[in-house]
Amino acid sequence: MRRAEQTPEHSILIQQYLDFLRLERRYSDNSVKAAYRDLLLISAPPNQVTTTALKSILAQRHANGAAPSSLARLASSWRGFFKYLLNNGAVETDPTLGLKTPKLPRSLPKAVGIDPLAALLAKPLPQEFRFAQAHVLIELLYCTGLRISEALALRAEVLGGSSELRVVGKGNKARIVPVVDALKARLEEFTEPRQVHLTKQGRVQEYALFVSAKGHPLTVRQAQRDIADHAAKSGLGQHLHPHMLRHSFGSHLLQGTQNLRAVQELLGHASIASTQVYTALDFDHLSSVYDNAFPRAK
Repeated sequence: MRRAEQTPEHSILIQQYLDFLRLERRYSDNSVKAAYRDLLLISAPPNQVTTTALKSILAQRHANGAAPSSLARLASSWRGFFKYLLNNGAVETDPTLGLKTPKLPRSLPKAVGIDPLAALLAKPLPQEFRFAQAHVLIELLYCTGLRISEALALRAEVLGGSSELRVVGKGNKARIVPVVDALKARLEEFTEPRQVHLTKQGRVQEYALFVSAKGHPLTVRQAQRDIADHAAKSGLGQHLHPHMLRHSFGSHLLQGTQNLRAVQELLGHASIASTQVYTALDFDHLSSVYDNAFPRAK
């Protein structure tokens, strides 16, 4: 589908909304770019957009083979945009109120087994800096449940042996995450190879904790590649993605504590509903706890 032509006024409103997402909602660059692409599909000025016109765009995308998840994201982008315009008096009605998209099944997050992860993390740091850093990243993500964007925002000062991390997550929401002794030791061990690498690149004053081959802050895409490559090279036996480590943290922590509220806080979920999906990952264990603890189950 070709991008719709926009009036200057329309373009200004879109840019103001994107600035709102980036600066106030703290959306990532990728999320802002996705929202921009979705809004480019609307041709009419916002105060002339109708529900029928939006439904027509969705129908055409569906006819062209767009997945239900794609249509749902598209409608979500539009809802956010028109809610913003309505709150700021740029439009008088919200044409997205009548939109309906396919209900998406809630998929369970993938987690890595405790034993395979333990075997990987028990190995010493590789000599090659790229893989040594990936090893540290894997341990950090698994031991803290951080999002990859949160991990890459950390500064080198955390190498000083702190027992906790202050993280700013989605919606600019801050939380404190404890650092277990094993992770603290690994971060301290990472100090020397990181410094040697940066010295070779002439960037000894780089403040980002995780850095690229040239000593610049590591990107999400490169971190994903490094983690996947290191896991494959280490014989993990499955493709490893940063978010799988976050899911593994949530699943394994819930399995050990049954404290859903604590898991919610550590993961930085705004709603307990986001955390409850982890209960499905460990139903057998929870069922056993129920059988042993609930009076009527005996």
